[in-house]
Amino acid sequence: MSRRRALLGAFVLSFIAYLIPLFNIHAGLVPLGLTLVALAEPSAFSLATLAGALAIQALVFALFYWALRGRRWRNWLALIVAAPVLFYGANFMLLYAIPLMVLVERDARPETGDLEKICSVPGAILAQVHSGADLGLERAGEAWVIRQDDRLRAVLTMPGCRLTPVAAPRVGSTMDHVAPGGHLLFRGDDGQLAHAGPERAAPLAVAAPVPGKYWSPILADDGRTLAWLDRQPVQSGPRPYRLRLRHMDSSSEEAIALDLPPRDQFELIGADTESNRFTLARFRNGILAIDKQGRTIAGPVSPPGVYDARWGFRWLDGGWVAWDGYREEGRSRIVWSLPAGNGEVVIPRGRNIESLAVDPDGRHIAVSVATGLSIGSTKSAVFLFRVADGQELFRRYHPTFSRNRLAFLGTNYLAMTRSENGQSFIDVYRVP
Repeated sequence: MSRRRALLGAFVLSFIAYLIPLFNIHAGLVPLGLTLVALAEPSAFSLATLAGALAIQALVFALFYWALRGRRWRNWLALIVAAPVLFYGANFMLLYAIPLMVLVERDARPETGDLEKICSVPGAILAQVHSGADLGLERAGEAWVIRQDDRLRAVLTMPGCRLTPVAAPRVGSTMDHVAPGGHLLFRGDDGQLAHAGPERAAPLAVAAPVPGKYWSPILADDGRTLAWLDRQPVQSGPRPYRLRLRHMDSSSEEAIALDLPPRDQFELIGADTESNRFTLARFRNGILAIDKQGRTIAGPVSPPGVYDARWGFRWLDGGWVAWDGYREEGRSRIVWSLPAGNGEVVIPRGRNIESLAVDPDGRHIAVSVATGLSIGSTKSAVFLFRVADGQELFRRYHPTFSRNRLAFLGTNYLAMTRSENGQSFIDVYRVP
């Protein structure tokens, strides 16, 4: 075959490269061409993937040109033998090598510092809970725990790593919201909302304001008040927001009109009845606080660089701390604005913030990060830094996919989970 015809034939046949199946964990084998269509939005990863696909097409072009120019049966046999090699090579490059090269940054910071271990709880893990935006649990020196053997909930306090069981079902129930003093808002097997407290042997059922309708209140820091947002009934137009409070001891309710744009999307993420502060998150990255008269008393705050602050925000005296509790792409961030100054910590690419705990005095922040990818061997890490200057006081690396959870117990103690020989532990350290 002439050189010109071989070039044209190889070019046409090279588009077979876009039929090479790539393994997708959700959809099975997906052709390379469809994968490129799914990555249509411009980004460093999509551009790198496109470059890899073009390199594969160039290789397929070269193989077909070689086979067409030679026109020998050995050439075509070699082409057939090369097909599975090309399949595995394309999957390795596009699903492993390129993601690791583009999505993961090397973190060369050394391990540093040391913390004094005070006590340990075997067979337990720190529970991932929603507890408002005012550090109520941290100020009370409490952390929620799930025991491994019977899945019972308990509250961890110091000194001595004391566990106080909470009367709530151990299986089939959620942990919607918690408050200091061992108060828990949860849903049982039947999906009905319930409240458990330290003095009750059984949960106390709480009726929805509209029977049969789903509602999602939170528990105020006093542990005995439910708070939620709803809309005021009006004749026409967008319905204004109002704050609803139900006092479970007396079954009385309050409805507070809010002077907020009715077309905006708000979510109640914290309620502190003692300090008369109710924290709202406005989609997508705005935080503000109102009082019981419906007036804005703090904010709105839009933490710079944070994707959506409603997943991670805490008020402190005279300021706030925010972080990326959830982020699909880009580097996760921790940002703060306090009387001592502003600061930011940027997490290297390829890692998500697994857990973050703030010292109630605003002196320290503890963070655990873990890989956000199912490939590679990026190690998890736990570090503690000083808010005043961002200086790391402690850092330790852990095996890949370690899920280390953290909680401050007051200002003097930091609780941290670890796993050893298949058993979980909660270690409590003294904060320097």
